[in-house]
Amino acid sequence: MGGSQAPIKQRVKMVEKSIQDGKTELNNNKKEMQVLRSECATLEAKNKETTNEILKEILEDIANLDKDFKKLVEMDNNEVKFLQQQLFQLTQEKTKLQQSVVMLDTRVANVENDVGFE
Repeated sequence: MGGSQAPIKQRVKMVEKSIQDGKTELNNNKKEMQVLRSECATLEAKNKETTNEILKEILEDIANLDKDFKKLVEMDNNEVKFLQQQLFQLTQEKTKLQQSVVMLDTRVANVENDVGFE
């Protein structure tokens, strides 16, 4: 009996050691999983923070571009108004000059008639 029990006891000790090793490995895996979850949560938080900062910068850039665009549109509108005024004044001056030319042509024709120039 003593000889046949030795291998069984050895076998039981090996099984118990395997179970203990399995428990130790399981606990190590659980700890590693917790560390990985924590790292994942930290990375997610940093990613969200970075994304929010980038979004804020993009929105600020868009607002600045919109502001600059509105200034350019206003400057262009002012320039168009100025050019329209200049065009109106030039048109009036042209009309006056044309009237003066017609009047001078009439006077020249009258003077030529008076002098007898043909």
